[in-house]
Formats: sequence, C-alpha cells, structure tokens
Amino acid sequence: MAWILLLLMSAACLQAGSNRVNAFGVNQPAHLSGVQGSSIEIPFSFYFPWELAEDPQMRILWRWKNYHGEFIYNSTPPFIHKHFKKRLILNWTPPETSGVLKILNLKKKDQTVYFCRVLLNTREGIKFWQSINGTNLTITPGEHIPAPRTTSPSPTSATSALTRTALTATEGKKSRKNQTLGLGTRVGLAVAAAVLLAGVLGLTVFLRWRRRKGQRTKAETPAR
Repeated sequence: MAWILLLLMSAACLQAGSNRVNAFGVNQPAHLSGVQGSSIEIPFSFYFPWELAEDPQMRILWRWKNYHGEFIYNSTPPFIHKHFKKRLILNWTPPETSGVLKILNLKKKDQTVYFCRVLLNTREGIKFWQSINGTNLTITPGEHIPAPRTTSPSPTSATSALTRTALTATEGKKSRKNQTLGLGTRVGLAVAAAVLLAGVLGLTVFLRWRRRKGQRTKAETPAR
C-alpha cells in the first residue's frame, strides 16, 4: 500500500515539473491607479519554453476592455488605436522578455482592463498567448486648478487713475507755462540790458562831443 502511494506522489511531482518546464504566460499587475491628466506605466513580462527561431520576429500587442477586446497597440507593424493617438509608448526591445507600456495624458475613458499579448516565431512554429486577467486600471479625477479671474478696476481705483492723469496733465501745463515765462523774462532782460548799454554808449559819446566842443571854443576866444 505504501509503495502505491509513493508511486502516485512521484507521478504527481513529475507532472508538476513537466508543467513548469512547458509553462508559458504573461505577468502583469492586477490593479493600477492613475490620476486624470497624468501618465501611468503598466509593466509586463513573459516566459515560454520553446527555442526561438533564427528570426523570432517577436511582437507585443495590447488589448483593452476584455480578453477578446479590440487591439489598441501593435509593435510590428506599428499601430495605435485612434483613442490613444500620440498617448501610447512601449518601452521594450526584442529579444527582451519584459517591458513597460506607458499611457500619457490619462482620460476618464481609459479606465478599463488591459491585456498584453505576445507573438513570436519558434523552431516549432509561430506561438502566441496573452495575459488572462490583465491589468485593471482605475482613473481618479485630478485636482481642479481654477483659471485666473479677470476683474474690472473698482470705482476707487478708476477715480485714482483719473486723478493721477489729471494731476500729470496739470503739472505738464504748469511746467510748459513756467518754461514760457522763463523764456520771456530772459528775452526782456536781454532787451533791457541792450537798451541800457546803448544809452550808456550814447551818453558817453555825447559827453565826449561836448568836451571837445568846449575846448575848441576856448581856443578860438583869445584869437579874437
């Protein structure tokens, strides 16, 4: 009886080892949460037991919503779903067996389940498989930042502005008036100085003429 139990246990162990050797699958996080408007990365890795062909032609594809859902990404040939236009980036280089799918500018409609699918060429032919459960992505609303408010100036501010404008205009007029008065004063002083100088010169000439005339009169009187 004991040896039958031992044989059964040995067979079970051999079958489990065989399953591990021949196992293939895709690893993804079960749940992720992102903030609307930000970005998020979905890491993935895969494993397989087959020997790759000389040209493995490894490809990574992504589905969303359900296991048989619509494809949203294909590495070769390049394809991105219109809903994710310019918002999907795959950080993965063959023949690596791990990578990251990055979703930019998260939207509320991005909240769903994502499945990674692997396709490659082996010595036994083309093999393909994908994650069974996928990654359930939850989107939370981002913080709302209110737009800057544009307010009209208050009556007090407007009155102050008008007052400053009026004062500036008045000061400008006063300044121009003072400049005009200053120029007129300078011209008047210059004219008065010229008249005074002319008068002094005239008086000097007159006095010299009188003096000479008096001298000639004195010189003529003895001769008579």
